[in-house]
Amino acid sequence: MTPGRLSIAIATDRPLARWQARCVESVGAVPGVELERWLERPAVPRPGGGQRDSGARTTVVVPDLLRSLRPTADTATGPSELAPPGRVDVLLDLSSEGIALPVPWAAEVWHFAYGRALGRDPDRAALVGYVRSPGIIRVALVSEPSGAIVHEGWVQAVSWWNGKPLERLLTDPEDWPAAAARRRLDPSYETGGSVDDRVAVAEIVDGRGRPPSRVAVPTPMLEMAAAGRRIRGWFDVLTQHPDWNIGLIDAPIERVPDLNAPIVTWLPLRRNHFAADPFGIERDGVLHIFFEDFDQRRARGAIAHVAMAADGTVSESEVVLDPGVHTSYPYLIEHDGTLFMLPETSAAGELVLYEAVDFPRRWRPAATLLSGVPAADASIVEYEGRWWMFATRVDRGANQNLFVWHASAPTGPWAPHALNPVKTDARSARPAGTPFISAGRLLRPGQDNSRTYGGRVVVNEVETLTPDAFAERPVSVVQPWPGSPYPDGLHTLSAVGERTLIDGSRRHLVASVLRLNIESKLPRRRP
Repeated sequence: MTPGRLSIAIATDRPLARWQARCVESVGAVPGVELERWLERPAVPRPGGGQRDSGARTTVVVPDLLRSLRPTADTATGPSELAPPGRVDVLLDLSSEGIALPVPWAAEVWHFAYGRALGRDPDRAALVGYVRSPGIIRVALVSEPSGAIVHEGWVQAVSWWNGKPLERLLTDPEDWPAAAARRRLDPSYETGGSVDDRVAVAEIVDGRGRPPSRVAVPTPMLEMAAAGRRIRGWFDVLTQHPDWNIGLIDAPIERVPDLNAPIVTWLPLRRNHFAADPFGIERDGVLHIFFEDFDQRRARGAIAHVAMAADGTVSESEVVLDPGVHTSYPYLIEHDGTLFMLPETSAAGELVLYEAVDFPRRWRPAATLLSGVPAADASIVEYEGRWWMFATRVDRGANQNLFVWHASAPTGPWAPHALNPVKTDARSARPAGTPFISAGRLLRPGQDNSRTYGGRVVVNEVETLTPDAFAERPVSVVQPWPGSPYPDGLHTLSAVGERTLIDGSRRHLVASVLRLNIESKLPRRRP
């Protein structure tokens, strides 16, 4: 490879799929990458691939970047035997059929692989992931002939009613070849998808995993199992509804992962409401708790507040912020004597910072931090002289693609990280509370959604954090403790002085949710 230059050939399907076009555009935009040639291959339909109608596979107009290259037509012998003039550093093989190896005119071949066994068929991997309810699917960018993994992530299998697990499987890794090219050109670049990070993930986050089976289950059997899962899904929607509540642990946040069965003080329950995403601040010996107040009768959240006195008595809950869309995750920031709140309002497509004008009841908009970005669970921390914001995006897989922004002050302006999304991993990407510093290390709680939404919290150590580089590794987990009244989920870990706020979930039949689900399926009457 010539220093500062990476020559890449592209192999795609004919016609070109949308995810392939986006992948080519992102890698072609990397400084130092030179696209040398373009190979087209007829797309081959896969038997039993029930997801081929995915929007990711919709054909698109060929981008100008590819139009500038003269396509090398495919032949019966395959592109590997066409021997186009000159060698390239990398052949990026995005074709569904796959280029026959070896390729004598390419130093290495990068291709995507899917599932525990890293097969080439995304349809089958999506089907297997769907059957493993809810499951996550391993996706890797593999380099041949060495078999080395140059980038890797874990994509969440979508919920049963969506029916398009393949789309996320193809679209989430669109930027991975570009990230791999950046690292190849400049090894100082680091991302959460780097190879070194995966060892710790496998040991801590996925230690319950099993080695891939050597017996290939026939596709018809998988499709029967998928039908069974769909039936179970209908049953769960009717009878198993999440019911969250907020708890307080009398221990600092850095000690919580080491506690076996802590004493948790839970807030009083309220009929037809659940409480989640707690964040707190102490004022004159009173603990003020802000949280998502979710009305189960209309399926929408607002931000509510309760005050807990020193003797443990809790005030009545009252709504303090309702901007007219679903609102949750009221992250608190205190800076220069002003208390700010950064709630999630992804339904509005923007992220607005509020300031307290009559604490704790009145809040007014102070700044729009992100416009046109449906950010989920944005969490802000000051670290090494800069402010950093971590969030996922609802339009980019809300539970698995971690995005980072940085600024000189909480009010912004906020600049995106050079490698966004810096990490794709449904087991630890989505923020789950307050980042904190312990023994000089920056630790970031993340949700583990690999088995169920908000199943537990993974604490990640952020090892590298600059505007151009990012790396983190999981170091501990916090999950529902044996005997907890909320055994089915825990997805917030929030520091408040020397104490820690959490939330917990139990799944059971909630009449108001059942009624809402049934009404949403019935045809609406015209006036």
